[in-house]
Amino acid sequence: MSDAHSLADQSLHAILYADIVGYSRHMDRDEAGTIARVGQTLHLIRKLIGDYDGRVENTAGDSVLALFSSATQALRFAVVMQRELAQEQAWADGQDPITFRVGIALGEITRGDDGLFGHSINLAARIQSVAPPGGICVSDMVFSAVRNRVDYTLRSLGPTPLKNITDPIEIYALTDEAPQPARTEVLVPPAATPRPMQPDQTPDRTIAILPLENLTGDTVDLHICRGLVADIISSLSRFRNLMVTARRSAFMVAEQVHSTREIGQHLGVRYVLSGSFQRAGTQIRITVDLVEAETEKTIWSERFDGSMADIFDFQDTVTATITSRLAIQIERAEQRRLAAHHHPNLNAYGFILRGQELSVRPRRDDNFNARRLFEQARDLDPAYGRSYAAMSRTFNVEWRYHWTQDPEAALRHALELAQLAVDRDDLDARGYAEMGLAHLYLKQHDEALAAYERALDLNPNDADLLAEMGDCLVYLGQSKRSVTLLEQAIQLNPYHPDFYLWYLGDAFFDLGEYEKTIQTLLKMRDQSEGHRLMAASYALLGEQDSARYHAEALLKVHPNFSIDRWRNVPPYKNPEDLDVFVEGLRRAGLR
Repeated sequence: MSDAHSLADQSLHAILYADIVGYSRHMDRDEAGTIARVGQTLHLIRKLIGDYDGRVENTAGDSVLALFSSATQALRFAVVMQRELAQEQAWADGQDPITFRVGIALGEITRGDDGLFGHSINLAARIQSVAPPGGICVSDMVFSAVRNRVDYTLRSLGPTPLKNITDPIEIYALTDEAPQPARTEVLVPPAATPRPMQPDQTPDRTIAILPLENLTGDTVDLHICRGLVADIISSLSRFRNLMVTARRSAFMVAEQVHSTREIGQHLGVRYVLSGSFQRAGTQIRITVDLVEAETEKTIWSERFDGSMADIFDFQDTVTATITSRLAIQIERAEQRRLAAHHHPNLNAYGFILRGQELSVRPRRDDNFNARRLFEQARDLDPAYGRSYAAMSRTFNVEWRYHWTQDPEAALRHALELAQLAVDRDDLDARGYAEMGLAHLYLKQHDEALAAYERALDLNPNDADLLAEMGDCLVYLGQSKRSVTLLEQAIQLNPYHPDFYLWYLGDAFFDLGEYEKTIQTLLKMRDQSEGHRLMAASYALLGEQDSARYHAEALLKVHPNFSIDRWRNVPPYKNPEDLDVFVEGLRRAGLR
């Protein structure tokens, strides 16, 4: 290779080299199927890698060569990649999983007509050969660069001889995966925790669906267990005569209380559904028990044996059986909804569940990572409305946290995706809810209200939906109805996240009930996003010391805050409502 056709890059790059374990065996058993599955895997890798400031430079059958701007981003991507491939095993339809070994090194590269060259590339390739299947190993230089920047545990394997490398290299192996996404669910403080209902106070036809016990013990099945329960709750929430406790509250209480009677008392429900999930390859066994909470008497028990492809039939059967066992008269329209429900491509459903796991906390990398998974779901099943609704939410989150240079374009795209969700499944409340949110912040108020009304008609007992519509109503000047919906949401989800209280405080503020606003916001576990409303409320009550305290606290959280910039964000329909808020902020000393 002549100097005229090569260029040495003097800057350091993080080089990731990944190689498929047992590629020849896969090809020998099923050449056409292996090529297709590897192609799908590489497609996902290419979609995800850009969100971690990386790019795929070369793929040669069974290997991937990629460059990153930093060792930290390379390691984060490697963890995400291995996690996604591990979770994909649950949806592999009995085929041997595609598994990679990954090696990461730091060094300079040379770019020529025929590709990339350099000692560091060879080093990364040799390091990956030391990693176990599904594992990650890094060089000592990478370890030094990331040791104080990531939460992963890297264990030294000691100086390790590598093929065609003169001196042994100290190699570090990742010993555990990335920490699970932090919970965004926040328990209300003890003083605000709802008091347990007595048996004679518990409304009829109230039910909590507890998390399925993962008997397999494999962490890759956790997202399936959670996803199944979430979908059953969503289906049951459609029935107006049945009140279903939100998943967040049911899961939290189940983690802390083990007696069915106590669970029923804490959540204020008459019935509890519990069960277990077990998987061996593609074969699954799911058991469910419907229990009367107070007596702890099992009134229905069922076991379902089948394959992963039977999951959708399982959901429909459980939903129909619960409603019939609770003697609910299902309307014909509800029967049509169940009958018309689109059963998506199984792998597409898997991508949705995996993306939802990443959507738990608002982190830029996780948000974009989740979007790529939702895009994969859409590509596999273009008729699957849920994928478009999920993608829409990621653009709303991107706009909300200022992760875009063109916020208006992000909101417009969120609206377009929500419309596509509705076009493909006009019986799923998710699409209409996302449509309402996008219309609201585009300040298209009538359209926002119509979309939320349709969502609520489809799913009248979805606690988060009730809370989000309550937030919308504040900006439309309908705060009395907002309070009603938010109180209903809190009843369905007594262990609610802080944003329920934030929305309720907004409603009280709009009604001029500033003391109630303050009392509500003081119940928030994390009050960092409540300082703005607290400052304005105290100022309008004439309590200047408290107003200034919260104004100063607001500036610590958002040091670039200014009233002129902020007043363009809240989508108030009536300018007078915004003027009152702005006046409160000015009296608190903000500018």
